[in-house]
Amino acid sequence: MPTERIILKADNIDGAAEQIIRFLEDSDEGRDVIYFHGCYGFGASAILKTVAERLRSSSGSANTGATGRLGKIIHIDFSRWQSKRVLQKAIGEELELPRQVMALFDKNDEEDDFDGVEQSARGVIPYVKAAIMKELSDCSFLVVLHNGSGSYIDLWEAGVPVIGQLSRRVLWTSRGRFWHHAKDWHGEEFAPAELESARLSDVSVFLAPSPLFRSGRVKFLQIVTFLRNFMYAEAEEVAMYTGVPEPDMTPKIVMECIFYRALLSGNDHNINWEFHVSNYWVCDGIIQDATDGGRSAWEIGNALKRNVNWDLCNRCAEGICKVLSGEQWIRTNRWVSVTSENSSKFQVPCQATSFFWTAATPSSTIGQNRTRVLEDSMFEHLDRCSSLRVIHLSYCNFSFSSPPFLSCNNLRFLMLDHCKDQDAQDRGEEKKYHHRSNCSQQDGGACFRSLWVLELSYTDWYWLLSKDTLDLMVDLRELHVKGFGNRSINHLHRCSGAGSNSSRLIKLRMVVDGSNKAPGNDDDHGTSGDRNEQVSPPVVAALSFPDLSSWHILKTVVLDGCGDLEQIAYNSMPLSLESFTLISNVDTKIKIISFRGCAKLKGLLLRGMFYCLVELDISGTSIKTLDLSATNAIYLKRLFLLGCGELRAIQWPARDVSLEVLCIDTTTTTHAAWGREEGKSNKQQEATASDSPSRRGSSSAIMCGKEGRTLIDSDLYISIRDPRVFRSLTPLRHTKGLQVEISSTTTVNKQQVADVNGSSSLQADCASIIMDVSEMSVPMRSMWLWHCPPAPTDSHWAKCYINIQDDETRTGLLLKGTATTTRQLTRAATTLPDLVSNGARTLHLHDSLSITCVPGPAPDAERNLDWDRLQWCRLERCPNLEGVVFATRPERHRRIAALFRDLQTFWASQLPKARYIWDWSPLFHHGYFSFEHLAFLHLDYCPRLVHVLPLYTSNTHGCRSLETLEIVCCGDLREVFPSNSSESQQREHQPRKFPRLKRIHLYELPKLQRICGHYRMLAPNLETMRIRGCWSLRHLPVVHDEAESSEKESSEDITPPTVDLNCEKEWWERLEWDGKKAGHHPSHYKPTYSEYNKKNLLRASVLR
Repeated sequence: MPTERIILKADNIDGAAEQIIRFLEDSDEGRDVIYFHGCYGFGASAILKTVAERLRSSSGSANTGATGRLGKIIHIDFSRWQSKRVLQKAIGEELELPRQVMALFDKNDEEDDFDGVEQSARGVIPYVKAAIMKELSDCSFLVVLHNGSGSYIDLWEAGVPVIGQLSRRVLWTSRGRFWHHAKDWHGEEFAPAELESARLSDVSVFLAPSPLFRSGRVKFLQIVTFLRNFMYAEAEEVAMYTGVPEPDMTPKIVMECIFYRALLSGNDHNINWEFHVSNYWVCDGIIQDATDGGRSAWEIGNALKRNVNWDLCNRCAEGICKVLSGEQWIRTNRWVSVTSENSSKFQVPCQATSFFWTAATPSSTIGQNRTRVLEDSMFEHLDRCSSLRVIHLSYCNFSFSSPPFLSCNNLRFLMLDHCKDQDAQDRGEEKKYHHRSNCSQQDGGACFRSLWVLELSYTDWYWLLSKDTLDLMVDLRELHVKGFGNRSINHLHRCSGAGSNSSRLIKLRMVVDGSNKAPGNDDDHGTSGDRNEQVSPPVVAALSFPDLSSWHILKTVVLDGCGDLEQIAYNSMPLSLESFTLISNVDTKIKIISFRGCAKLKGLLLRGMFYCLVELDISGTSIKTLDLSATNAIYLKRLFLLGCGELRAIQWPARDVSLEVLCIDTTTTTHAAWGREEGKSNKQQEATASDSPSRRGSSSAIMCGKEGRTLIDSDLYISIRDPRVFRSLTPLRHTKGLQVEISSTTTVNKQQVADVNGSSSLQADCASIIMDVSEMSVPMRSMWLWHCPPAPTDSHWAKCYINIQDDETRTGLLLKGTATTTRQLTRAATTLPDLVSNGARTLHLHDSLSITCVPGPAPDAERNLDWDRLQWCRLERCPNLEGVVFATRPERHRRIAALFRDLQTFWASQLPKARYIWDWSPLFHHGYFSFEHLAFLHLDYCPRLVHVLPLYTSNTHGCRSLETLEIVCCGDLREVFPSNSSESQQREHQPRKFPRLKRIHLYELPKLQRICGHYRMLAPNLETMRIRGCWSLRHLPVVHDEAESSEKESSEDITPPTVDLNCEKEWWERLEWDGKKAGHHPSHYKPTYSEYNKKNLLRASVLR
């Protein structure tokens, strides 16, 4: 159904607001969503703001008219769009939702930080949506929305139930603060037929000035005045939202800035408004420092830039100029824009503050040389006190040795775009020197002394980049250089390093064209040869980035292109660096990028093709999210993020990343300075640095200070404060097998558990274990008959060390059991990154309060839960390793898998919350060869453990290599190897054979009923058993295989094996036997009894 279109008439904002309120009062049902376009797109935001204020002010009086019908007024100004979540938060604040509901925004934002979700992509929160729905379900309301997203927003998604029949409506606009979206038509008609923003609304309302419907000669002036008032109202809004108080920011200043932007939009000046719009305002003098000194002009300009959209189309810009040109306070003769066609006899006015000149671009010049001569006569009349502050020249020729603007001593902004040296043709060796020195000889180069912003775009005046000239520009804040090949970088080498004096430079931007030489038609005299020899250093210098370490207030570096760079070396960037961007649309040669020690670096963008990149070091920075999603670096091998205490997430490239070296440390920022001194250059650092290995070489030589480890000991070193960082390591792969060790900085100790307040048996068990194990370690180990076999080693395996800092909040939450929701437990819990399950050959996990599962739950489809490489595993002193220790596949994954096929040794100690080591549904059929090589199985002090390893009928080779079974102090253990069939079914099958089992030690297992489920357990090579405190166990393994014996009976005399059994006498007397025919008889065992009988012993574990 087409959108209904309505035109309202008014003379001013108050009249327009009154018309809107009447329209709302008289609206019929079915007009649920109402779009308001304003007048030519102007005034919409100011009018809706007035509507909301009037309706709210009348809400205190009797509910009559519109106020009574509309009910609650919800006013949301989102002209500056951020995300749907922030919009939902604004709605919640308007409704004054409970504090606990609003707290969810911070919690979800924190989770999204670790998930690497961009701010603009963060969606609504379902729980908050339900709370908003509940709040608005029983009342009528009107939402007044200023929508700056540029598209239609369905408020149902945020929780606002828009139902017109129940007087629940939305009045919105996409216009405001000069925020005009190009895809929305905003031309001459007041009610255009097609409007992108309004097409999904029920009604589109447009405002037309009343003078439009009158006759007379004053009609046009009345319309202009009408529109000017609306623009002024928008300017008031903009000034208010900048947060800068008067007189430093006023509607008049906003209008001047708008007019400045609109005046220059029509001509082809090649202006990059994104980088320079606020620079023009400040350098021209429109915006100045705050009167109280609290804000600089640059801060005020950036605040204004953030609150206005400057991407105006030509039609909008032309309309703004027509409307504002009559204002007395706008002096158009201050801002001059001319082309070569109308500048032959032109002179820059003495009062001019900005001057823009460009060559004409008729169709006949396309593909030809565009440059034209810039006449000296334009500036001849200007004296040294000229007001000219901004000069922007495009496609012009003038003498570089004596530029026409040399007398402009107040120059702040100089932009030279495709400018040529008029004297280049006849310049010889003597001329070259003159070219370098003449500017400084005349007035000491005064026109450059006061520069704040300098941009050279395809202009080979590299004398301006020499060390002496840049030292002359003592107030230069921004340097923008764009050109062909490596000339820009080559010349920058000369003005960098020790002794350079770019003390005030804050921003450096370099754009390097991929071509090695400029096209001939763009440079009549070529771009190589004598002219480039003026100040060029050897080309080899371009292989590394210039040493800018002494530019001690430089904050922003932008590189676009620079494909020949091979490295950005350690110490080449200053400590003040806050943002770095490197973009390349072609394959780059860069191999090493290092920002180590740039403690203030928060923004890093690497976008493009980096096929040669092998090492990236951002150690000691303040990076919060390392975004490599736009980085095509398939051969990246080494990544260092040491001392990155703010790190939350890593967004990897689209293709899988296979690193050889990964070093992450978020537990400290002590490495941030790395021994560097503020303001010293790289060469000065090297000259004064000591010979300590921690002060030289790559990051891999730096001491980490974690238990005496160095990075050189580990290929993968991960030390983190918050385990949620592990989420970012999901796609990471390693080509080699891994020797993995995992521990926590804060070890489990007696004092931590002394703070645990609770009376549950589980807490008591945890406390008992944690408090007593360290004090009773020697007696406890005396109960073990066999020590853990050493971990296997291989020179081809990589070493991986993971350290997790157990913070007090998470520790208290887990130990005290105060987490009240699954989401809270998820936040407090910790699982391991996928690279552990994918590549671990050995795994030693110990002393961690935060690890809850190995490796962790979903997304299981991307995880290797087979652990098909693991050979040796030791888990100990992890009080919160709970439920199933090793995560299993869900039932939908029924494929036959060889789980833990290479596992030989498993040792688990002091896991008070673990219920199962392995467990899975009977529907899951793991392969024949799962656990085939398991030879040593040890468990101790796991009081909640129910069973260890299910051996189902599909796993025929499971535990065939088992030689040692030892379980100590596991009070809830009922079965060691449970089965998936009933007792009657298993009696009919052959016994479960353990052909290599020699030793069994079972100690204090009061609930143990069976070792191998309902199977008859056959262990023909069993030699030794020691059993204590297993009063529920009734059956021992079969040690005599009758079937095998009957085959050999005729050929030789078979003597049944005798097993040495140490146990309690009373327990021995209560055992049940199947008889000699079944190979299960007391004569096959040789019991020896302990000194104590059952009456003197506890019947349950000492832990209970």
